[in-house]
Amino acid sequence: MPVADGPVAELARLAPIDGRESLADQVYGRLREAITSGALAPGLRLREVPLSQQFGVSTTPVREALRRLENDGLVETNPHRGALVAGFSLRVVGELFEVREVLERRGARLAAAAPVRDLSKVEELLRRAAALVDEPDQVAFNRLDVAFHRAVDDVGGNRSLAEMAERAHRQIQAVRVRCAIYLPGQPRWSQRDHADLAEAIRRGDPDSAEELIARHICRARDAVIAALVEFRKKEENLG
Repeated sequence: MPVADGPVAELARLAPIDGRESLADQVYGRLREAITSGALAPGLRLREVPLSQQFGVSTTPVREALRRLENDGLVETNPHRGALVAGFSLRVVGELFEVREVLERRGARLAAAAPVRDLSKVEELLRRAAALVDEPDQVAFNRLDVAFHRAVDDVGGNRSLAEMAERAHRQIQAVRVRCAIYLPGQPRWSQRDHADLAEAIRRGDPDSAEELIARHICRARDAVIAALVEFRKKEENLG
């Protein structure tokens, strides 16, 4: 895949920043959204000066944002070309699913065992996602999917766990978007799994919650890996 140098047309897709957050947080958030939505393609060179000009900031917040994105696995550093939008490997995607399963099993158990379980955000995200299960474009549903899992982990109260699980989940979704991986019927079964998980947490059943999230993530892993294998085969045939 050819490596682009960050042309104006690509950078013009980035959302502008405002004054509500720190500059570094805003640059980070805009770039993360652009990468995970597929607006910035794998291999795109992310140069500090053009980015700082696009956002109207100095290179310092851009540099910080790129470091954070590299920690997230969304940007990789090439010794000769600098920061690039990261590609993917099947091995890494499999590892990310393994990380998600370990963390979210614990997160679901903590959520169901919590003495106070505020599920208002979880239920709100379920309602919003229900309106998207039959949409042909799954990007919006997948964003709510990430938010739902984060909300569940937040109920458990371990913020570090929730952040690490969300990071792995975002990396997986970014790969799906970049490779145009749309799984027929996935939003519907995912929504059912989410509803069952929310109910297990609501009634305070840690064993069921852990079993449900493990089954859900393994099912998603198998479907995504199979789709990525097919994508890679088609890519190789075209090459």
